[in-house]
Amino acid sequence: MSARPESALAGGQHAAETLAAELAPASELPRIMGGGDVLAVVKFGAGDRNRLPALGLTAVGMEILAGDGRVEVWRGGAPAACRQRGRISYRENGQLLFGHWRADEAVPAEFDRMVEQAYTEILGFLRASPYRYPFRFWNYIPDIHGSTRGLERYKAFCVGRHAALARRPGFEKLLPAASAVGTESSGLLISFIASPVKPAQIENPRQVSAFHYPPLHGPRSPLFSRAVVMHWPGGRQLYLSGTASITGHTTRHPGDAAAQAEETCCNIRAVLDRVRRGPGGHGTPPPRASSLRVYVRVPEHLGSVREVLRDGLDPLETAVYVKADICRSNLLLEIEGVYALSLDASS
Repeated sequence: MSARPESALAGGQHAAETLAAELAPASELPRIMGGGDVLAVVKFGAGDRNRLPALGLTAVGMEILAGDGRVEVWRGGAPAACRQRGRISYRENGQLLFGHWRADEAVPAEFDRMVEQAYTEILGFLRASPYRYPFRFWNYIPDIHGSTRGLERYKAFCVGRHAALARRPGFEKLLPAASAVGTESSGLLISFIASPVKPAQIENPRQVSAFHYPPLHGPRSPLFSRAVVMHWPGGRQLYLSGTASITGHTTRHPGDAAAQAEETCCNIRAVLDRVRRGPGGHGTPPPRASSLRVYVRVPEHLGSVREVLRDGLDPLETAVYVKADICRSNLLLEIEGVYALSLDASS
């Protein structure tokens, strides 16, 4: 890895002060990109084909349904430097790394092998760096329900990811939070955040852990945690994986977007409540969302989904709504995000 920026680790590994995620007006993009502590900016738009027009600025090919004119900004609290290593472009500040693996070409017939190669490159790159623990992944998959050698593309993606992640002993205890959604791009894009700090894995008591799904959902189970908690000196944060209308391992309320939104809110609350009942969480105020993404399959469902979320999560000031295919064809929406967690006085 290249020379470290001035804030680099020295004499040992230290946690970042915090990692801030927020939505900001796109009109302020020049000023935002000029900020030295910016690790990444994510811009959504129907015409943006998963491009990386500049290191640190990622354009994701998803139509914005609500929250137009805003971009998602990730700040690391220290000066960051741009780097490139093969297909991986990234910004690092010595405490955090936000990276992207991108394929320019169209998705090949052997999509599972492309995914395996991508994850093998990412994990090998991180193991050779101070940022040994990836704690959040975003997988932007073109034509997610298309067929690859007779297998649905999302299921082929899970085969490739499993082949790479399962090589590490005890991998089930180190799984990051993650999302996998469809985009309008012709190429695969994988974004990720990593740190020297090991994440705390969180599962949902209402759901079977994704890495224990039965074979009816595909030849290899999805490998991600429902959420992870990171302990920074500046506070704790929860990174929520893509969450949908699933209990156990079964989709609930097929065809009913409002009911799926209500079930999704129940799942999110279950994850947040589990954290509040855990170490350092007793008696603390409710977690506060700093940035949410709501993926909606059918634009006509936007109104009913927002009505439910207004009562269930109230994310209207902190959320961007985008059109995206979800990993299962019978799921109509998915929600992910970042929550600030308080510490109790005794922790």
